[in-house]
Amino acid sequence: MGMLKIYSSILFFIICNFCLSQSVIWSDDFENPASWTLNTSTGLNDLDANLWVISDAEGGVAAGNCGVASNGNKTLHIGCQGTWCVGTGAIYNTGDGGLGFIYATTNKRATYNLPISTVGYSNLTLKFDWIGIGQTNIDYAKVIYSIDNGATWQDLQTISGGSTCPNGQGLWQTTAINLPAQLNGIANLKLGFNWTNNNDGAGADPSFAVNNIRIEAPSAPLAAFQISDNTICAGNCIILTNQTSGATNYSWDFGNSTGSSAQNPGSACYDSPGTYQIQLVACNATGCDTSSTSVTVLAAPDNGLLYMNGEISSLQTNALYQWLLCPSLTIIPGATSVNFTPPINGEYAVIVTLANGCSDTSQCVLVDDLSFDEQSGLMVKVYPNPTRGELTFSLPEGLHQMRIVDGLGRVHLIKSVENNETLKTDLNPGLYLLIFEGLPIQPVEILIQQD
Repeated sequence: MGMLKIYSSILFFIICNFCLSQSVIWSDDFENPASWTLNTSTGLNDLDANLWVISDAEGGVAAGNCGVASNGNKTLHIGCQGTWCVGTGAIYNTGDGGLGFIYATTNKRATYNLPISTVGYSNLTLKFDWIGIGQTNIDYAKVIYSIDNGATWQDLQTISGGSTCPNGQGLWQTTAINLPAQLNGIANLKLGFNWTNNNDGAGADPSFAVNNIRIEAPSAPLAAFQISDNTICAGNCIILTNQTSGATNYSWDFGNSTGSSAQNPGSACYDSPGTYQIQLVACNATGCDTSSTSVTVLAAPDNGLLYMNGEISSLQTNALYQWLLCPSLTIIPGATSVNFTPPINGEYAVIVTLANGCSDTSQCVLVDDLSFDEQSGLMVKVYPNPTRGELTFSLPEGLHQMRIVDGLGRVHLIKSVENNETLKTDLNPGLYLLIFEGLPIQPVEILIQQD
């Protein structure tokens, strides 16, 4: 018989064991009772047969909570009727076991009126929240379905033997039922519930109540990705970051005759200038989605060098240049022309920058064929060269006045020096000329390096 409903709640955790997102393609929360046909006879029904009811006498609550009445949330539930019916909500008259004063044998169904379309969907799952105890395998509900507009009904699953809260109220829970393949992609599916009671006087409340019934299908994925930069220079790479949700396989086209099937391919590299379309097709069992973007690849400079007749030339014209001393790649101040005449044997490179902003550094080229005269001037040697500021002179005997000037002709030092003298200077890094007064020699170029 019936029980009064007392509100209680317990904490209930639902852990998702699958990652494929789902979409609700149909649902009903029983707030419109006219959508349901109640109490269609499916067998013997006695005078005191129990009834299908849609009301909030058994209020709908979230799974994991205990039964409560009159909360404004309607449910479909089995209730009792007749002289021996006491209480409301999901309660039922179990009968008298044949004593002859209660006649509660029940065989009734409740069905949704309108056809449900699953066209375009497969791998369907029916879910609903419910409470129910009854009598296992005797007083119970069955989920039923029809594909011929209700002319015939098939059993889908028996619902029997739910749980109760410590205070005896029904514990709401969620059931998920995989629908058979014949229900995929049809326009005339109908659903319902059939409930039975055999009047044997045995059973336990709550009877059966259901809420929030819905059909779900796996969602197609949502393809999305980002690239680290949409404008790069030829010879460089971009980093791809996959932001897709719900996919199980991936097909990348980088637009340069390469691609990948990896979820996270890392990078894509481009050797030639142009505009490239990058496309990701992400799929799962339900379908595919496509996302695309473009990357613009700018021309990179020619970083080749030509060394001839004591001069190094960049093979790239119409650019900005900065010559370097290798292997440290130290900037040579003032050396910003397409051609560079090395002052001494050594290794040299150049940074070439185009008007589009693309820049590249050449390989170091070795210069080792300069004669003593070409490096230092007749009869004069200055070492070390390059230097960090300290100079030692190999000169003819006697004092010789020396001037040190920079590439702009500015004088930085005037001093008399002699053979084997060592001079410490505080010159800034750069190229300088040492001019010796009275000696029939060319100025000597020296390179001051950073400490």
